[in-house]
Amino acid sequence: MNSPELPTAPVVPAARAQQLRGAGRAAVVLALALLVSLAMAGNALAASAPSQTTVQISPVDLTQEDTVQTVTVTVANASRAPMTRVNVSLRGPAGWTVGPQTIDIRRIDAGERAHAVFDVRVPTLRDGFRMYPFTATITYNGGDGIGTATQERVLTSGEPVDSIAAARNNVGITTLASVAQGDFDGDGNSFSAEALEAVEVTPGATLEGAGTEFTWPDVAAGEADNVTASGQAIEVDDTGSQIGFLVSGSGLNATGTVTVYYTDGTGDEGTLGVPNWTGVGANLDAEVVAATKGRNTPEGYGNENGTYSVFATAVEIDSSKTVDVVVLPGNSSIHVFDMVIS
Repeated sequence: MNSPELPTAPVVPAARAQQLRGAGRAAVVLALALLVSLAMAGNALAASAPSQTTVQISPVDLTQEDTVQTVTVTVANASRAPMTRVNVSLRGPAGWTVGPQTIDIRRIDAGERAHAVFDVRVPTLRDGFRMYPFTATITYNGGDGIGTATQERVLTSGEPVDSIAAARNNVGITTLASVAQGDFDGDGNSFSAEALEAVEVTPGATLEGAGTEFTWPDVAAGEADNVTASGQAIEVDDTGSQIGFLVSGSGLNATGTVTVYYTDGTGDEGTLGVPNWTGVGANLDAEVVAATKGRNTPEGYGNENGTYSVFATAVEIDSSKTVDVVVLPGNSSIHVFDMVIS
């Protein structure tokens, strides 16, 4: 009895076989590309999603100087997945000693929290109002999929100045009878009160600029009427979307960093720049609020052909938080006549 013949595979020409192999490789490459694309899309989605990881930093007692105290960083996982390989680091104020550098936490289950405890040495503190920032940085796998979270807490010592008016330390406006008291620019020159009155800028007047209503200093000519910025901390206790500054510059580089501290211990920074009172220098986009002809010099009214201006500009802040303290730049070329949260 003859055995049945087994079917034989069709013979594929070599060129056709090569085409099929190429198509197979292309399909594999396409599938891998699709997987990578999906992974990248997933990562982007995770990065754009609201964080479900919260971080809190416990305070230290700044009245206990020259002591070693503990600071606890609490990490809470509000997501539906566990966090794994959690790494917690804490950075203290410049010059302070914090140990250890990092702490590893193996796992934080969904809905749970964990604590990392650091030793912090509190040194002898300097006099005056000071800010001491602590920053916790967390990296992790799983959880909400974002992979990192940070939190800052700022502690303060000393007392800030209670208002911009209380910080005034410079005479920038004089009359012909009081030119000897003026020194807006370091050379004994000052704004002319008579020229300001001619453009309706008088003590207590309301001026508008940069989306803010300001009050011109309600003081007599020849008295301190502006703040020469040198890092003064001004108490605020107000909310808004920006800090408006009524300012003028006495140099060509009248710019610096404004630091904002909120009542929840967080902070922001922004740049305050203002042109020289002649209209040149930093931040030429600042809005001119008042422009006068001439100025007072130690010899009396002069420079009649020159224009001397006061400007308005603003720094954006977080409107959802209450501002506790605003720290002015450390640049004496910046002269602040008023500062308003709006």
